[in-house]
Amino acid sequence: MTHLKKDKILVFFLEILLLVVLFFALFVSSKLNRLALAIFLTIYTIITYLFLKNKQKFSLYTKQVTLVMLVFGVIYLIFYYLMGLYFGYYKNPRPLSINSLKNYIIPLTIIVIASENLRNIFLNRSKKGKSFLAYLAMVFIDIAIYSNIYNIDKLDDFLTLLGFVVFASISCNLLYNYISLRYGTKPVIIYRLITLLYMYFVPILPDIYVFFSSFLRMLYPYLIYLFLDYSFEKKRYVAAKEKVNYVSITIMVIFMVIVVMLVSCKFKYGILVIGSGSMTGTINKGDATVYRTYNNGEKIKKNDIIIFNVNGVRYVHRVISIKNINNKIRYYTKGDANQQADDWVLTNKDIIGKSLFKIKYLGYPTLWLRDLFS
Repeated sequence: MTHLKKDKILVFFLEILLLVVLFFALFVSSKLNRLALAIFLTIYTIITYLFLKNKQKFSLYTKQVTLVMLVFGVIYLIFYYLMGLYFGYYKNPRPLSINSLKNYIIPLTIIVIASENLRNIFLNRSKKGKSFLAYLAMVFIDIAIYSNIYNIDKLDDFLTLLGFVVFASISCNLLYNYISLRYGTKPVIIYRLITLLYMYFVPILPDIYVFFSSFLRMLYPYLIYLFLDYSFEKKRYVAAKEKVNYVSITIMVIFMVIVVMLVSCKFKYGILVIGSGSMTGTINKGDATVYRTYNNGEKIKKNDIIIFNVNGVRYVHRVISIKNINNKIRYYTKGDANQQADDWVLTNKDIIGKSLFKIKYLGYPTLWLRDLFS
């Protein structure tokens, strides 16, 4: 009994130590070299293995699941590149070379292999195969992999990192935990290497908006989970508690999909945070407005609240006058809280959408982050 207690304390200590090092490297020093991370994780994995002696469980389906994950990885790439037929492609800025091999391919391969072995050790040593600290550490490692791509000193890139990496990593690591505990490390390593390293072996990449990529990375692991659970789990009938978990996961995925669709502003509906007081009384600073994307043939009426673009800046103001000058429609706008009308005159090409309703206070976290980065 005493031995088991010491074992749990050791596992807890190793997980906390890993989290502290990753947190410091990411958010205090703000920089983390991939090669340094690969070396650190390799050493840490060896030390952890020597202390804990991994009790990996073997499954009869390990080979089958490894093959399935390889197929799912290839399908992911095929679907990703097919999306490029709509969005377009661009030349790969990091083609296969000695430099990409040294700075990206080898370090990332080591990071994936080491982190998955760490995951497996911690999960097999934790109660019921669940360890929030290990899960959080894996999310931090994902952030570390992409931290050199997005400069987290800038707000826009930080929000991109948050949307593309963190939210997607939450979904991916739920799947990786599920697979690692039941079928070992090989299926996860194969899938991660395929979906992470492909970009260094192809000449062109799909020019897909980052939030679409995030949407795919959030939804795809859930589809894989459903397939594996149906195909390889022995118990076809689950308890009521597990059914509730299915419902919770489904609700979470639907919620994430809606958020991605709104924030991306690439679909019929979008959302915009109000950053000024020009519409105070109608839409206050810190609120968010949900809008419908403007169709060029759609009629804009006087008193409509519209979202428009002037010199790269988005505004939400009310239409106070509409004039037809030389067979071209001109729109004049004004903020409800402003004393004077806006200096500019708008045309149809300037209009982004029409405001539908507001959500109070929803935009405050974004404004606080903007102030913090300023």
